[in-house]
Amino acid sequence: MDNIYLRMPLARVRSDALHGVAAAREAFRLRDPVGADFALGPTVSPAEQQEYRRRVMDAIAGYQQGRLARKHQ
Repeated sequence: MDNIYLRMPLARVRSDALHGVAAAREAFRLRDPVGADFALGPTVSPAEQQEYRRRVMDAIAGYQQGRLARKHQ
């Protein structure tokens, strides 16, 4: 058994694997965008992602404020 990945540093193997997954996802989206949206989920723009992150952080802050207010009553 002469597997080159058994002799490579783990960080390199991980990097190669992550690049391969990203390349496969990109190729899937180019060849079948509708199928890729069903299988992998829709593509989210950075602006949409930032808006979602802001809403989540606001919700967490509101929860923490409410919890502190109940604690001091």
